[in-house]
Amino acid sequence: MKRREILTGALLTTLGGWMAGREQTLEHRTEDRQDGAARPSPHYYELRTYTLRNDLQPARLTDYVGQHLMPALQRGGLQSVGAFQVLSGMRSPSLILLLPHASLTEAQALSSRLSEDRAFTAATQSLEASGQVPYVRYQSTVLRAFDGHPRLEIPPTSATRPPRVFELRVYESPTTTSLRQKIEMFNQEEIRIFRACGFAPVFFGETLFGGEMPNLTYLVGFDDMAAREKAWDTFRTHPDWLRIKGRPGWTDPEAVSNITTVFLRPASFSHIR
Repeated sequence: MKRREILTGALLTTLGGWMAGREQTLEHRTEDRQDGAARPSPHYYELRTYTLRNDLQPARLTDYVGQHLMPALQRGGLQSVGAFQVLSGMRSPSLILLLPHASLTEAQALSSRLSEDRAFTAATQSLEASGQVPYVRYQSTVLRAFDGHPRLEIPPTSATRPPRVFELRVYESPTTTSLRQKIEMFNQEEIRIFRACGFAPVFFGETLFGGEMPNLTYLVGFDDMAAREKAWDTFRTHPDWLRIKGRPGWTDPEAVSNITTVFLRPASFSHIR
């Protein structure tokens, strides 16, 4: 069996080369706001999903990620990584990682640093030594953060606070034009309404490379499922949502053709809890 790399170095190298000509305008720019302050350059996210199988000892992968990959990412300069197990909404067991990057160039640099990390390389070789990796497949989606939510946001937590429930939602749009309109809706109004209704936003991103395009993905957190139901009920009746949901170009039939909802719980080693 051919060795399957845990990390997506080849993917990030390809993306970095393809996007090199665009980074000056998409990543390193700062945009002037009406108040004169500079708007931070948007993050890029890799959303990596490992499809596991109970007969392949999935605990081997979670142990590897928690004990070796997460420390290696921190040594490589990535301090905030989300790691989640699927509760419902997609194939289970699965492990989802959320890796934020300041740019695609930074993602490439991290991949190179990991390949030179001897402790991590040894751990990877040990994991794969049996010839059977503890997952079926993995796939990666690369996203660019919305201008209205340009950076990863980690909800506050403490040693005594129970882990949150997280909701990952993917909105597919009929066309690239309708996707632009939905992103505009989030940037101008919807993210603000989420906050007012008790959502804890983590990230919002437009898919640059991945499946089922054109689409956007976002992640929000709640204290528990009861808090989630309350927040969505509040959102549906919020006066600002009622004001905007019928605006031409922003209606669901125009902007969203399908929604996928996945409920997640943070792994014990996740930085986002």
